[in-house]
This record gives sequence, C-alpha cells and structure tokens, in this order.
Amino acid sequence: MFDKLIEKIGFQSIDELVGVDIGTASIKICVLKKSKNGLKLAHLAKKTYTENLLSDGHIIDHDLVAHELKNLLIENKIKSKYAACALSSYCVITKKVTMPLLEAKASEKSVKVNSKESLITKRSSLPLFEDEKVIEAEVENIIPFPLKEINYSYQMMGLGEEDENTVNVIIVAAKKEIVDGFVNTFKTAGLNLVILDVDIFALTNIVEQLNNPEDSSVVVVDIGASVTNMAIIKGENIGFTREILLGGRYLTNQIEKSLKLSFEDAEQKKIKGDDDVLYLFEDFTFNIASEINKTINFYTSTNPNESLGKIYLSGGTSLLHGLKEKIGEYTNIEVEYLNPFAMLSGNPQFFNEDLSQFDIYEDYKEFNAIALQLSSRILDSE
Repeated sequence: MFDKLIEKIGFQSIDELVGVDIGTASIKICVLKKSKNGLKLAHLAKKTYTENLLSDGHIIDHDLVAHELKNLLIENKIKSKYAACALSSYCVITKKVTMPLLEAKASEKSVKVNSKESLITKRSSLPLFEDEKVIEAEVENIIPFPLKEINYSYQMMGLGEEDENTVNVIIVAAKKEIVDGFVNTFKTAGLNLVILDVDIFALTNIVEQLNNPEDSSVVVVDIGASVTNMAIIKGENIGFTREILLGGRYLTNQIEKSLKLSFEDAEQKKIKGDDDVLYLFEDFTFNIASEINKTINFYTSTNPNESLGKIYLSGGTSLLHGLKEKIGEYTNIEVEYLNPFAMLSGNPQFFNEDLSQFDIYEDYKEFNAIALQLSSRILDSE
C-alpha cells in the first residue's frame, strides 16, 4: 500500500523479491524468482521465537529483528537485497470513502475508468487525482493524526455502485514511527524495503487471484499468535475488516500456568493437542469462533442482501485442534484452509508448477501465505 517507498529505490530490474512476514512470534520468508517461463518458488523459511517481536505493530527490538533477518538470509542462501513486508492491520487505519470522480493525470501508467467493466483494482497503477490536495484533504478529515505524523496511501476500488460519477477509495495510514522502524530494520539487515503493504490485504489478494469471489462474499480469517484479522470481500472490494485481540499465544500462556510448564513445553503441548490440555482448548476455540460469528452477523445485518459463501483460514493458530470445525459449527458456513501454493499452478504469470511437489512444504502452507504473496509483487515491476 505504501507505494511511495518504491519510488525511492528503483524497482524495474529486480529478478528476486524477498517476501517477509514479521509476526508477534515468528518471521516467515518466501522468495519467488523470475525465469523465462514465469515465477518459480526459490526459497521458503520460517523461524519462531519465545519473545515477542512486535507490540501493537511496532518492532520491539530493531537490532534483534535485523540480526534474525540477516541470519535467515544467510542460512537459506538468499542473495537478493530487495524486500517486501506487511504491517499488521492492527496498527494501521483503513477507511473506505466515496469521492467525486475527477480526471486522472495523463500518463502511461494511468488507468481510465469509463464504465463498471473497467474497475480499478488494488494492484493496478491507479490514476492519481489531478490535484493531490484533494486526497490530502480527505485524509486530514478521516485520519485522527496530523499529516506530518503519518504515511498514507490510497487505492481506487472502482466506480460507485449507485453513482458512476463517484469512485470508491480505500485510504490506509500508519504512524511514521512504525513505518520508519520497519524501513530502518530492513536497512540494518542489508535489505532495501521497496514495498510495505498490510497483512490482511495480502491475504485477500490471494483469495481474489485464486477464487475471484464475484457471486457471493467470502470471509478471510488470519489467526496468529496475538491477533486474529478478518476481512469480508466480494470480487475486488473489501467490505469489512476487523481485528480481534486474541491469538494462539493466549492459549499457550493458559497451558503454561495451568500445568506449571515452561513456555516451550506448553507451546509443544498446544501444537500437538495433547489430551491433558484439550480441556483448555474449549474456551479458546469458543471465543475465537463466537467472535468470528459475531462479526459475520453484524456484517449481514447491515448488508441484508449479501450472502457469505465460504470462510478461508490462514495463520499458524488456525491449525489448532478442533478450531476449524468449531468455526464451521458456529457460523454454518463452509470453512477451508487457504492454500497459497495454488497461486503457482495454472497461473500464466507463474511457471506451471505441479502442486504435488509442494508436499514437502506442507508445514508452511498456513504460515507463509503473506510472505508468498508479497514476493509475488515482483510482478508489479514489469
């Protein structure tokens, strides 16, 4: 979303882009490499930590994260110096607004909007407002921080449904201190951060590319260590987002206290779903499933003509014993794990990989979706 970072670097001649997903308790890396036949998967890596890496979206210890990033690159023999990362949606402000359709600046990168058949997507080279002060005024109106304290970006989402003389715009803003913290951390690790997006947008982009949900809305749920992110999308439009401040680390702490175990042993019992801790799973899965159901009920009550076709799960905690089934039971909606590797099969922009070969990466499927999508943004440089 923060595409102005790209302009500072020069993004045209890159063959590899390191997709990096920094979570509360883990770092995930994916590298897709350009080849004659399209993009190929070159590297996947992940490492988990007992200490928190993020707090409210801020990197807590910049030197530690930079050191870990550098080591992951060395261990996996990754030589690219260009990276893409995503902020936690918890630390950004996202607003959808409808604005009068103004003439875009004339340039080769502009996309003209003539009808609803030519909607502008989040990945397009969006037409800029002729006078940037128009968007600045809107940002000042809806973001509760001075312009000098934030980085913001905006994306056109297509014409207004009721008035074709309007355009839907998503505005995303984050505090400069957070953005600068990521940029400087990557710089210390020897990486140029050329793209800084938002985690839930990366996941919704995967769903759009794989399933193009036009007929009904779908729900994307990313259940991490400390936060559960939700988005409801239809086609290319994000209708609703929510952050639930509950994740897998809460359950680990409950196991640790109840059985008087070390954090590491409690984490292993959680991952394995040992019988002696399953009673603690009940409250946790109930809370997650009920919060997801509340969000869906709120959305459908305010959008009575909408139907929800499916729920896509991502994130390491989504694998928790019984959670997928509990979500399906509470929402009465089909639940499916999001498989990011499907992006690499049957897509003309990618080398036509056989999905069976990714069986060796089965443990990465729910963890590396964001990193993989970020690395695929290398296509933006073409």
